[in-house]
Amino acid sequence: MKRNGTLIGLGSGLFWGLDTVLLGIATSSALFLTTLVESSPLITTFLHDGASFAFLMIIILVLGKHKQFLSTLRSKAGLIIIGAALLGGPIGMTGYILSIRNLGPSISASISAIYPAFGLILGYIILKEKLKPRAIVGIILSIAAIVFMGLSTIGDIPDMMAGLFFALMCVIGWGSEAVIIGAALKDDVPAEIALAIRQMVSFLTYGLIIIPIIGYDKISLIGLTNPSLWLILFTGVIGSISYLFYYKAIALIGPGKAMGLNITYPAWAFLFSYIFMGDFDFKTLIFVIIIFIGAIMSMDDPTELIPFLKTSQVEVQENS
Repeated sequence: MKRNGTLIGLGSGLFWGLDTVLLGIATSSALFLTTLVESSPLITTFLHDGASFAFLMIIILVLGKHKQFLSTLRSKAGLIIIGAALLGGPIGMTGYILSIRNLGPSISASISAIYPAFGLILGYIILKEKLKPRAIVGIILSIAAIVFMGLSTIGDIPDMMAGLFFALMCVIGWGSEAVIIGAALKDDVPAEIALAIRQMVSFLTYGLIIIPIIGYDKISLIGLTNPSLWLILFTGVIGSISYLFYYKAIALIGPGKAMGLNITYPAWAFLFSYIFMGDFDFKTLIFVIIIFIGAIMSMDDPTELIPFLKTSQVEVQENS
């Protein structure tokens, strides 16, 4: 069970890394960089989470779980998920996309990857979970890498400070979401139902509150034939797969380990950036690795990252 949770958690990181790069490509088109430059992050999140919600509802209907979806929505667990959704969606996802626009996908993914550290601190404050010395060192290592990365690139990125602010906003939103959603999943809520509620809340929050402020007419400027529109919608499906894996990992191995595995996405984002766009920066690679190491150290049991090694250790113990 733990081994499956580990692999699923790694899968969530892989698909989120792909999601990150595809969103960066979609929002780098001329339309998003000129006419929609100020509203593009909000429009992108609205379309992304809307496509994700539609995809998840199709899954729920195919599985015949629509009644369970409605009953969960009215339950205590549903209310917890709604609260987590407001933190992870409108706050976390908006900050993430704004940071991508200001910092680029690789750096944005690297900085936002410290959200497990924030989640561990929050868990310590709220749930009274103790932090191991190794976890504290890992948190300090990740933060130090982020500071040095910011200092090393501040001359190359015009909106560095704004990008760091939005990345921090993402860290707070996602870290809080993981801790809160872990409580809801203890009530045996299926991952697809929990995630559908999460994406529904995010989609409705944008559709009914945020988008009306900037005007729906701006969305119509994109046009149904615009490749960026379809890429964003496709990315919403990719994001859904990532979140399904993530929520399933939380249910199987707990939020702490699931967060630690999910933050492998900066490494995947770096890889996909190189594959799709040819982007490669050695300094960024080094900082990505350091942040990744720090995040692994913050996990409760880092050996879960190597499931086959874990299995071998168990077999050796049994044979002895």
